[in-house]
Amino acid sequence: MHAIYRLPRLTAAFALASSAALAQVPVIDEATLSQAKETASNTAQIMSSNSDILQTVNKTLAAVTGNRSTAEIASTALGSGFSLGNAPDFSTLLTGQMVWGNLGQFGNNAATILNGLNLVRTISGATSSSSYTRADKSYQQLVNTATALTATVSGTQAAVQQRSSAFQGVQMQIGTARDIKGSIDQNSQVQTQTAQTVNELVGAVNAGNAAINTEQMRQLAAEAALAEFMK
Repeated sequence: MHAIYRLPRLTAAFALASSAALAQVPVIDEATLSQAKETASNTAQIMSSNSDILQTVNKTLAAVTGNRSTAEIASTALGSGFSLGNAPDFSTLLTGQMVWGNLGQFGNNAATILNGLNLVRTISGATSSSSYTRADKSYQQLVNTATALTATVSGTQAAVQQRSSAFQGVQMQIGTARDIKGSIDQNSQVQTQTAQTVNELVGAVNAGNAAINTEQMRQLAAEAALAEFMK
């Protein structure tokens, strides 16, 4: 009786021990491992690609933002020479005054030229401004305008030579910018210099108009003096 009772107990204990031993044995699933390796490799490639994209974005951002120096072409249109903005206000010439503006050496050159003509001071010979006739005032306007235009023409000729040389220098710099922003800034600077050149042309036209206006005023003064004489 006792032997029959103990045998099932031993069998159950052996079964429990075997089950515990089998539960601790590691199991490798080759398919799962291969998939995990592939996933890790793809993840690494994605991270590397993201890093490359970020570097490209940063380089692109640096290429299109920030300041670029354009000092080498900043004064192309004017150089260091004459600008019609320095010319005298032609409206002051018609009042009998000579305001030289910032003509500098070009004003001195014009004064030398006009003084070399040995022009009389007034047509009537009057020495006091209160005694000036219409002809005297008109004559002074002509002298002042001629002097200002002489200086303006002299300065403009010098500026044209410098401007031509400056634009040729800029031509050699086209395509040398290190990035897109540099090219854009250079192009913008050239456009600005072109606008300044056009503005100089407008000033030259205005100077010509001032000369025409002065001549018309001289004719008006002469006609007024003739009408007064006929009375």
